[in-house]
Amino acid sequence: MKPCDHWRESLAELALGEPAGPELTEHLAKCASCSAALAKMQSLTGEIDRGIRQLTLAEPSTDGAARTLAEVGARVEQIRWWRPPGRTVAAACAGVVLLAASLGLLRRIRTQQVETKKELSAAVGISSWKSPTRELLRSPYDTLLERTPRLGEYFYKLDSGSPKMKNSAPRAKEKQNP
Repeated sequence: MKPCDHWRESLAELALGEPAGPELTEHLAKCASCSAALAKMQSLTGEIDRGIRQLTLAEPSTDGAARTLAEVGARVEQIRWWRPPGRTVAAACAGVVLLAASLGLLRRIRTQQVETKKELSAAVGISSWKSPTRELLRSPYDTLLERTPRLGEYFYKLDSGSPKMKNSAPRAKEKQNP
């Protein structure tokens, strides 16, 4: 319930322990909403007072500081046990760097090997390559022209109907048959 606006501050002071004036006492007897608001305020202040009393009655023990320091020391020791010393961290970092450098070097070597194989296979292909022009310019008589004819021999075989080559001497068999 909502108290009357005119008496709100007086009700709060009364709930906190101030004595009530005659006008406020007379108003509380007549107004039910202000009486309910005062009862609610008094119950809330009572709960607050009880909580404060419990806190003040509970004093810390005399060995509380020593227990706290011992617990903090134990936690620090646990943390130190999990944290490696600086030399171990440095050695681990150096190992990681060495491993990364080794892997990079191995990769570079492998890449160079692959490229070398490609280049060598290309060189083999080039060495066995034949010019298409050379093949096109080849004559069916190239085998005949590989050696030069000796004097007195015919370049072409002579049959009865085949033409004779100029400046060719007759065969020895033909001379014998007149």
